[in-house]
Amino acid sequence: MRHRVVFALLTVCACGGSAPATEPAASPAAVAKASAPPPPLSDHALPRSAVHAAILDGLGVFLQRVDIDDQPVMTGGKFHGFRIAGLRDPGFWSGVDLKPGDVVTAVNGMPIERPEQAQTALESLDAAKELRVAFEREGQPHELVYAIVDGR
Repeated sequence: MRHRVVFALLTVCACGGSAPATEPAASPAAVAKASAPPPPLSDHALPRSAVHAAILDGLGVFLQRVDIDDQPVMTGGKFHGFRIAGLRDPGFWSGVDLKPGDVVTAVNGMPIERPEQAQTALESLDAAKELRVAFEREGQPHELVYAIVDGR
């Protein structure tokens, strides 16, 4: 299971969230504005409440949705990343540009070679302004970037 820990940090990529309840304002215009749904988040933004919930859920919840190759990818005898073997639950991964064969190399600039590193990176998201997932597809570097938005 140690080799799967890197992908626990991606749980927040597919999390949903709802806006907190808003107290009614005094004027009718303010009430109408307050009762309107908030504008939708962009495809590359995550509500902080969803990030916090994913952190509370922990690494184990996510590990049920991804299969990772048994061996890490090594380059020049050094750790490089982990290859995705499969993604379970297509709805969970909808809108996340990862697929089997991709090699995840870092999360928020941190390599995730050991479980302690994964836990540290996951916990750091509680105060982070964004989630960055570096990966390679067919040898070419890519990066997923999700803003973490307060007040949602």
